Amino acid sequence: MDRRTFNKMVALGGVQAATGAKGSLLAATPAAPPTESSKWPSQTYRRFGVDMHVPDWDPQLLGRFNASTYVGNIARAGFQSVVQYTNSHVGLCLWNTSVGQKHANMHGRDFFGEVVAECRRNNIHPLAYFSVIFDNWNFEHHPDWRQLTAEGNNARVDGRYGIVCPNSPYRDYVVACAKEIVSNYDIDGIFFDMTFWPDVCYCHYCSERFHREQDAELPRIVDWNDPVWRAFQKARPAWLLEFAELVTGTVKKIKPITVNHQYSTIFFNWSTGVPLELTQACDYVGGDFYGGPAQQSLVCKAYNGLSRTHPFEFHTARTRIFSDHVTMKPMDELRTESYVATLHSAALLLVDYINADGTQNPQVYDALTPLNQQRAVYEPFLGGELLTDVAVYYDKNSMYNPDENGVHITKLTAANDCPHREALIGAARVLRQGHLPYGVITNVNLDQLNQYRAVILPNVLELTPEQAEIFRTFVAGGGVLYASGPSSLDRRPGHERRFLLEDVLGVKYKGVVGSKKITYLTPCDAALSKVIWPQDHVSFAGLMTQVEALPGSEVLATITKAFVDPDIGRAIGSHFAAIHSNPPALQPGLDPAVVVHTFGKGKSIWIAAPFETKDEAVNIHLVQHLLQRIFPAPYRFELDAHPAVEMTLFDQPQSLRLLVNLLNMQTAMPPIPVGATVRVQVPSGRTPGKLLRVPDMKPLAWQKKGPYVEFKVEPFEVFHMAILEYV
Repeated sequence: MDRRTFNKMVALGGVQAATGAKGSLLAATPAAPPTESSKWPSQTYRRFGVDMHVPDWDPQLLGRFNASTYVGNIARAGFQSVVQYTNSHVGLCLWNTSVGQKHANMHGRDFFGEVVAECRRNNIHPLAYFSVIFDNWNFEHHPDWRQLTAEGNNARVDGRYGIVCPNSPYRDYVVACAKEIVSNYDIDGIFFDMTFWPDVCYCHYCSERFHREQDAELPRIVDWNDPVWRAFQKARPAWLLEFAELVTGTVKKIKPITVNHQYSTIFFNWSTGVPLELTQACDYVGGDFYGGPAQQSLVCKAYNGLSRTHPFEFHTARTRIFSDHVTMKPMDELRTESYVATLHSAALLLVDYINADGTQNPQVYDALTPLNQQRAVYEPFLGGELLTDVAVYYDKNSMYNPDENGVHITKLTAANDCPHREALIGAARVLRQGHLPYGVITNVNLDQLNQYRAVILPNVLELTPEQAEIFRTFVAGGGVLYASGPSSLDRRPGHERRFLLEDVLGVKYKGVVGSKKITYLTPCDAALSKVIWPQDHVSFAGLMTQVEALPGSEVLATITKAFVDPDIGRAIGSHFAAIHSNPPALQPGLDPAVVVHTFGKGKSIWIAAPFETKDEAVNIHLVQHLLQRIFPAPYRFELDAHPAVEMTLFDQPQSLRLLVNLLNMQTAMPPIPVGATVRVQVPSGRTPGKLLRVPDMKPLAWQKKGPYVEFKVEPFEVFHMAILEYV
């Protein structure tokens, strides 16, 4: 479609409904009752999608697509919903459209409409997939819509992905397509993929908009001390959210079906410009994650508090990498990943890939059938409130690297290096392996902080005075706060560098100390020395935050520099302490490295660097000890088990029961069966009743042990579930 025709359609207030040819399947798929289409997610835990990013330059491409066979494979494998492509990153339309460019190899057919009809025949919920921003057809035919680099060109023009700008008239195209799809197909929801900035865009639409809003030119030097740079990085998420809400609002005005956008990018750095507030445009959150069970578990913790409705979902593929079309993950690995969703009462959306000719490998669906059968028996028991004690604080505004300052945006070489994210992942690892009940809280749902008893600030680079006040009130009321490195340092341009939580932490900021290569923490406390034994120091690969301990604070460790500055040593002159390593100075330093402080009814502990980042046993033991020192048991639950086992606990008050889930997340496959001893607290004022193993409902023995109900779990291979009734 040429642009003049498109503009004419937009001026008329949208596009005409697609009628299709005589006898089209569209006529056989009337819209479902709105009250039903919006309820579909509540008991749908086995979800599916098939990537169909296939062009049409060869007549064989998608030439053998058969909707009946396609949906039949998905149905017999036991999936309950399908996210079906209406378009793809290629940009060609797979539905009967009068807005976009149809895939030439449909030859008058309507692939999307055919799949929707087959889904209804097979009692599968049909959802639409729509790729935004990644759109090769519009990239090629509307050069004015392309995202541009800071150098004024498109770095992706020679690659496979054409990227267009949501600030351009492309947004009108998306709105027109959404109207057409939602108006004419019997779908239960729509998923908009790729709602993020893959590059920092410098097209004239972005430039003109920023100039209107800020009266400034788009900055090209990364500088978090520059108000203009900060304004630009604040504008990009705002623009993206506006685009997402426009698209979602368009759908909702037509039909009250579910809408969600790709949300995996919440853990990406600043460059993608995705705000956590994207949840405002999503009925529930979901996104792609391929980093394995530990990563997916952390994501589920974050999604649990961010999703407006439950279950939320996470996506993963049957293959390990996109570029490998055929190599399937071992079934043991897929099973563990799928049970991460069950562990969190979440839905799993599994992704397959269509063959070039539009066919599937039916053997894949034979292999997936028992996996779905195994998970399905647990689904009637899912749901409830996730019970936790410790919150790990994730701050989206801290997703940058201060070392980038002064670098031209085209010269960034470590754009994904985020000290806060690495510390966040490390803190989650410490809690998971220590079997401490934890969740994730963010800068957009701090109102949920009162659900926790302790909170970790892992190398948080940004904190507003308003957020600091929330944490201050939390500790004053009896909460526990652990902060590492520069957490709560005021970095606002024009403001004094000081801790916004200085009175809570009991330390006054002075600067940084040590070496970028290595600095040491040295205990001056007997209990801490015992924890790191036989070591007498703990190393950190970088500078540490230098502070002065305020009166009333207790110093447990100090900072020790290397004997010689690691940058000084040379072959000639031999000015180093050891040729291979950089040993610590013979005398400990005086600067505090670990400080405990009482504030109001609560306590805080501050550590001079994010030691939680490094995956070493001594680091994990150090952080676990410090946290448990100021936040002792009892907890919501305790678990004696291998560190690879993760536990979650849900309260289901309407059913008067607790849901206990255990997942063996060993990375070596097949997993070795492991047993466990579980201790849980029943809700205050309640008395424990029957303990039943799920799904066979076999009674299990339990005993009272202090504030807990304790029971043994026989060795299990992957997943174990039990319910504890209470009265």
